[in-house]
Amino acid sequence: MDGELGRRLAGIKTKLDLLKSVEAEHGYGAIIEESDELEPIPELPVGVTETFGLFRRLGGDYFRFHQPPAIVDRKAWGERHIDPYCPLGNPLSIGCERYGAPADIECGSGIYLDLKEGDVYFCDGDDYVFAYKHVDVETVETTELSPDIVTFFDFHVLGEGYPQLITAVLGPRAVDRRDRKGRHRDRWMRLLEKSGLATAEV
Repeated sequence: MDGELGRRLAGIKTKLDLLKSVEAEHGYGAIIEESDELEPIPELPVGVTETFGLFRRLGGDYFRFHQPPAIVDRKAWGERHIDPYCPLGNPLSIGCERYGAPADIECGSGIYLDLKEGDVYFCDGDDYVFAYKHVDVETVETTELSPDIVTFFDFHVLGEGYPQLITAVLGPRAVDRRDRKGRHRDRWMRLLEKSGLATAEV
């Protein structure tokens, strides 16, 4: 692990510790779950095991992020499902948007990690299903979110880039949506603002 990667991972850990403390004090209802122990898997892009070694699940009302079961150890990786018809080439699912979803619905359209290039992107579920059903479709529309997983979580999930993530996936109007009490609609955004890590103010 090079020095820059180690520094950025340490920064993620520091942010997670802060968010846990603020969540414990204020009880926003954001999800921050401790990581399962992971076994290094050589086939994964740089930083994947190290990043998911810091948490198991994160999220609020707009997004949920999860440690993929396939990366727990080499046995799970070797037994992961490979779909020969997947129009995205079997990326690693690392999260989803859930804007407007009921509390008991875990996931909507997916956020993925490309296992060859290492970048993180969003794919609308309807676009995925259309491409899956129409094999003559050559490409699936996706939105690139970050060039690598460490940057994605450090900047777009745990930092000042979170409003950019909301805009890229849900549109600019979702960034400052408020409920009747004037609180941000997304509990994760409330937590980031209270922690001083991001702001939804334009």
